[in-house]
Order: sequence, then structure tokens, then C-alpha cells
Amino acid sequence: MKRFPVFRDVVVFQAKLVVDGLRDLLISPVSVLAALVDLLVPGNDGGKRFYAVVRFGRRTEEWINLFGAAGPKSATAEASGIDVLFNELEERLRDPVLREQARARAQALAEHLKRRTEGGTPPPDGD
Repeated sequence: MKRFPVFRDVVVFQAKLVVDGLRDLLISPVSVLAALVDLLVPGNDGGKRFYAVVRFGRRTEEWINLFGAAGPKSATAEASGIDVLFNELEERLRDPVLREQARARAQALAEHLKRRTEGGTPPPDGD
């Protein structure tokens, strides 16, 4: 049994759950505010602000494609939405040249931070 595809799908699913949850946290108060504005502003626009939020939510739901990682991938399946970002990230993580460049950058940053702290420069105060 190949374990990596299952592990990858679990990680992607968890990341999508986080994105979906953040979207829900944002959309909930915005939808209530939009509905209040629609109800309080004079005129008969039929709740256009509220329904615009609902349409935005539907588009983001399709973009997130929460359950798109459920099950084996089809050879002809074309990635879309957030899956494109995850696929690109995976490709970058698997590319040995890019991985070595990232490792070298991280090492250079660590050395820079070490020199700064050893050079007598006190760390920034938390105040």
C-alpha cells in the first residue's frame, strides 16, 4: 500500500478545513451585516448585499473544493482552485534544486540572526 498519497490527502484536507473555517468565520458576520444594511436602507433592492455575500460564499466553496481530496486521483482529473496551489507547493517541495535553495536561504537567515544576537545587539523588547 502506498502511504504517501494518503498522508498527502490528509494534510491537504486539514489545510482545506482551516481555510474553509476561516472563510466561515469571515462570511458569518459579513452576511449578518449585509442583511442588516439591506433591511435598514430605504429602497426595495431585494437584499442585494446579502445575496452578493451568499454568491461570494458559493464561489469560495467551489474554489476550496473541501472534499476534492477524498479518494484516489483520476489520471484525467484537472486540478482547480486551491488544489492548484497545493500541487504547486508539493512540486516545489519535491524539487531537489528548489529544496536546496530553500535550505540555503534558511541557513543564511539563521546565521544572520545568530550574528545579530551574538554581536551585542539585544533582542527587541516585548513592550
